[in-house]
Amino acid sequence: MSLRDQKSFLSNIHPFELLTEEQMDKCIRHMDIAYYPKDEVLITPENIPNHFFVIIKGIVHEYKEDEILVDYHYQDSFDANSLIYGKTNNSFKVYEDLICYEIEKTIFLELIENNDGFKNFFLNNLVNKFQTLKDKEYASELSSFMIAKVEDTILHPPCIVEKGTKLIDAIDKSMQYETSTIIVKFDTHKYGIITDSLLKIKVLLEGRDLSIPVEEIAISPILTVNLDDYLFEALTLLIKKNIKRVGVVNNEGEIQGTLEQIDVLSHFANHTYVVDSKIKNARTLKDLKEASGELVDTVKTLNAKGVKVHHISNLIGQLNTKVYKKIYKFVVPEELQNNACLIVMGSEGRNEQIIKTDQDNALVVKDGTDVEQYRPYMQQITETLIDFGYPPCEGNIMVSNPFWCKTVNDYKKDTARWIEAPDMQNYMDLAIFFDSFAVAGDKELLINLKDDLFNKLHDKDVFMAYFARATLTFDTPSTVANFMTKTYNIDIKKTGVFPIVQGIRSLSLRERIRETTTVKRIKILQQKKILEAEMANELLEAFDVLNTLRLKAHLQKIQDSKKINNEIDTHSLGKIERDLLKDSFKIVNNFKKFITYVFKIDKIS
Repeated sequence: MSLRDQKSFLSNIHPFELLTEEQMDKCIRHMDIAYYPKDEVLITPENIPNHFFVIIKGIVHEYKEDEILVDYHYQDSFDANSLIYGKTNNSFKVYEDLICYEIEKTIFLELIENNDGFKNFFLNNLVNKFQTLKDKEYASELSSFMIAKVEDTILHPPCIVEKGTKLIDAIDKSMQYETSTIIVKFDTHKYGIITDSLLKIKVLLEGRDLSIPVEEIAISPILTVNLDDYLFEALTLLIKKNIKRVGVVNNEGEIQGTLEQIDVLSHFANHTYVVDSKIKNARTLKDLKEASGELVDTVKTLNAKGVKVHHISNLIGQLNTKVYKKIYKFVVPEELQNNACLIVMGSEGRNEQIIKTDQDNALVVKDGTDVEQYRPYMQQITETLIDFGYPPCEGNIMVSNPFWCKTVNDYKKDTARWIEAPDMQNYMDLAIFFDSFAVAGDKELLINLKDDLFNKLHDKDVFMAYFARATLTFDTPSTVANFMTKTYNIDIKKTGVFPIVQGIRSLSLRERIRETTTVKRIKILQQKKILEAEMANELLEAFDVLNTLRLKAHLQKIQDSKKINNEIDTHSLGKIERDLLKDSFKIVNNFKKFITYVFKIDKIS
């Protein structure tokens, strides 16, 4: 391999691209290619190496006693810690014939001493390494909002009045349109504008009568943009002219609406504002369905911007809540609405369902109210949600199921049964219910049920141990090699996401924490000193990585018109994604050990 090839190879491996030209040249001059056969032991606690290894071909396993901790593949490097600290507790053994670069120890330590970026990567804790790798992985992604068109954002219906209209009549019409902007039509394709500020200046301050014709104060012509113009161009015009709104015209020059500066700024800051406005303004189920249909595009936009997954899920969760609330309002008669509470549960209740995967919802009815009168409306809600693109729950956890549509007292009987006669189904029902969140109706009904649940769990340590044991239900790979060499696909929800969710849910249930989102629960548990800061931060980073990879796989399946599931193709992962996944699994396995210790799971049968 030529010097140029060596330089190109190293430059593609973080953090070697941070080296200066001189440092890179020196590194290459003191670097050799080495070969080691399968089963060769490279590093042990008794044998500290004199080189830093960078793999060209082959696989190396890192062991702690007999347990494989990490596997190293093409472009992976090791072991900085033993060189920096002069000791290690682990062993490194060749699993598949190894060809690698060996960089002399003295040169490696010299690079750490003289290059802050290089030094920070190897000396940072795991959380900082996570952030560094994620920044590198996603920094170059193109933000799709830069190519958004005017028609992609929210447009306000135009309040148009003809030339000669009395000002008082124009103001009355604007109030009907719920707008402060009046468009005056002078002639074909020729328009003027009257705003609130103009009314203050030209009418109130000048003492004019409201019976004057609108053209006497209208500013003409109104500045306009075309529906096909880029939104960024509209923003440029608004800033350049120092105005708050522009008219929007079609290709024939006819006014289609007005575009407000605040809407444009909101679009660039957060595309959810557009969908939020459409949901808010929906007057029928048809309008609401159209707005709901844009949620996937919103997810794509936010993901392209590099917005963290838990922020995306929180925003989408809020939008979903508004959709549910509107459906409840449209479907359930007004006189019945406040005698019940519509709740979402599971991932929806935790604000962690990003793509519409399935429904988890229920209805809590006030004691003394006839539940039967709600059943036909609950069936309609389920059918409406299916029509909106929310698939039915395979476990039938939906308001149309009588089991999930009953009175407060009936739910209290269920929670008592779940606790006193525990089995796997009861554990899962309790877990789903504990994550419930009120979206419409009388929210006090759910608060009452949560209070009752917490009271029932007092001094139920054995039950909590069994409940927490579900954290261990699915195996989490100890190394990426566990699945990289055996299969292409892995269920990232079962192996990584679920253990964090269930473990944190168990701790939160024991600590009577009402918050439902996993991220906020972790932060509260840290504040309560249940989780050490380091573990809490590691869990937050791992949870973000796992859900980011999960979302990426979901969006790819949507693009390929495939059924959404939680499997990721491990062979499609880039090196940085593989490193992030590897460290995430390490954190999940450590968390499982923590849960086992805290709840004394090893003491139960």
